[in-house]
Amino acid sequence: MFQSVESQIALVALALSCGFAIWKGGDAVRAGAIMILATWAVTLLASAITRSYVPAIAFLASDAVLAAGLLLLAIRYSSLWMGAAMLVQAIGLSLHAAYFAAEKADLSRHVLWLYIAGKNVASLTMLLILTAATLAGLLRKPRASAGRAAVSRDVATQAS
Repeated sequence: MFQSVESQIALVALALSCGFAIWKGGDAVRAGAIMILATWAVTLLASAITRSYVPAIAFLASDAVLAAGLLLLAIRYSSLWMGAAMLVQAIGLSLHAAYFAAEKADLSRHVLWLYIAGKNVASLTMLLILTAATLAGLLRKPRASAGRAAVSRDVATQAS
């Protein structure tokens, strides 16, 4: 399943990005990373069980479930990062829908290449958003703790 170099690189990028988000990310980013890993694992498991390429409906369903889950996270945590991730996932969902709805006789190699390139760019963008959200959260923490320390000093100064 992971014989090509590209698929192995994608697997490493997925593991590193989601692992970093789970380890250092905030609640919304951590939940998003877990959702991404869970949908990836379920799709991989379905592929292994059927011993073939998972049917189109499974890809559409996994993309739709992930997009809906990211939307719920974006609303629940008021997270612009999860909103951006949901929009990228929606692009991936629309690419799947357009490809699977296309007349197979009309598909050329160029159309197939554009579909695969679009899905890869959307997946990479999703991982970059996850990593950027984690880094933004890490950079925000020192400033937030410095602000709390300044407030504590002001309160102590006013009390004396």
